[in-house]
Amino acid sequence: MTLAETALSFLEEDCLRFFKSEGAKVFQQTEARYQDLLRGEDEPDSAAIQEHLRRNLFPAMAFYQTLREREISQEKALEYVRRGTRRAAESKRERMRKLAGFPFTYRLYRMTVKRYMKKFFPEEGWRTEWVRRDGQEIHFNLHRCIYWDLTNAYGCPELCCVYCENDGIAFSGLLPKIRFERSGTLGGGAQYCDFHFLNTACREREERQ
Repeated sequence: MTLAETALSFLEEDCLRFFKSEGAKVFQQTEARYQDLLRGEDEPDSAAIQEHLRRNLFPAMAFYQTLREREISQEKALEYVRRGTRRAAESKRERMRKLAGFPFTYRLYRMTVKRYMKKFFPEEGWRTEWVRRDGQEIHFNLHRCIYWDLTNAYGCPELCCVYCENDGIAFSGLLPKIRFERSGTLGGGAQYCDFHFLNTACREREERQ
């Protein structure tokens, strides 16, 4: 698998735009680092976790580690990764907008969210606490996350916040039917990542009463 087949399929284009004459070299180094990461990690049994590593986690990590090796400051390297991964998050936001276009979007989301989490965020990589799933709000907390585990294991825990920030971009596509809120993340120093999906229609009815 190459970077062109990941969520950062446009990274070569971004490197050329960000770094001009050095862009091709930065991309080549990132591709090499990405392949090293793939070879260095034992292949997990879970197909879902394999997908996270190959498509999302390792591409951004390879880019970040390459930039740091080129003596780009942590702050600037994180900003470049933010700019690169934002496009992937915006693409997911567009898919969320399609869901928001269905009738009874919140009800559909409520009915399918547990199955979705079990399939795509399995217990091998995430520990999920379900707090609430009713007509007003879907709320769960992640007490363990493979993104947090592996950014720590590879010596770049500061990178985890970028993955977390992209949740807000992606889930904004559910508006106006569902509003996403959170108060903290593992990457940001909280004890867990909290996910709140609020039924906006229900909230509006309460406010009118």
